[in-house]
Amino acid sequence: MTTSFFAARLPGRRLALALCSGLLCATSVVTAAPQPKAAAQAAPAPAAAAPGAGVPVLIYHEVVTDNRAEGETAISLAHFAEQMELLADGGFVTIGVADLVRFMKGEITLPANAVVLAFEDGWKSVLNATPVLDKHGLKASFWIITGNGIGGDYLGWSDIDKLAANPRYELYSHTVSHPWDPRNNLVTWVQGSAKDEGRRDALHELSESKRVLEQRLGRPVPFLAWPSGWFDDTLVKLAQEAGYTALFTTEPGLNRRGDDVLRIRRTFVDGACDLLTFRRTVTTGRHHVCQKHARGTP
Repeated sequence: MTTSFFAARLPGRRLALALCSGLLCATSVVTAAPQPKAAAQAAPAPAAAAPGAGVPVLIYHEVVTDNRAEGETAISLAHFAEQMELLADGGFVTIGVADLVRFMKGEITLPANAVVLAFEDGWKSVLNATPVLDKHGLKASFWIITGNGIGGDYLGWSDIDKLAANPRYELYSHTVSHPWDPRNNLVTWVQGSAKDEGRRDALHELSESKRVLEQRLGRPVPFLAWPSGWFDDTLVKLAQEAGYTALFTTEPGLNRRGDDVLRIRRTFVDGACDLLTFRRTVTTGRHHVCQKHARGTP
């Protein structure tokens, strides 16, 4: 049985605190903007990726402007802006999720240095990131929890509508409630003693989030990211039954032509890492853990 459940980490995210606050327990440096560079001539078209080249999918969560410690699930807006400038100036090309899937299936080629940006959980603070993305013309995907992840600290439906109106932004499913507890989540549901009931509950999490998003957005939602990256073979089959055609894990690494689109790799971006380490993450798909620090402290 293929599973990332037992090997995955549970990030120390605020989602866990929010879900256990008693309200939701029922459910898983801005630097000054540089002036545009004058273009002496049209930029050359990007080269096609080499046949063996891989594409990283970078996971972000909150993009913050307070003094919160940076780490796997939080990055300061200033550091995020520096990273996006590195991508833009370094010749990296952001692509949409659908193009990544088509590339993995061997249907298209991609530019060299292609990268996918993914914002997990639909935190309200990702709105801090959109002006930076817009400045550089970068594409991004946003993975929405359609039940517990709407309003409050999360994006409201009006925010989601505005994101959906941007042709460079994509919105996909992250389940209804993001079951996150190591003892009570999608994997334990389908592997527990009440397997039939667990399968029904898991299928509801998958199919209902897809239905709600498709109804709201008026477009297909064929892709799902597993809560906390936890899944097994039974869940993969249930996701296919729900109508998903590609599934996203939190297993780090690069995605290459011919790889399994039902087990797409994604890599956490640690907000405490410096730009050199971030570039290594982008080029290798490896996850790096850096010392957590509050904004403005070493």
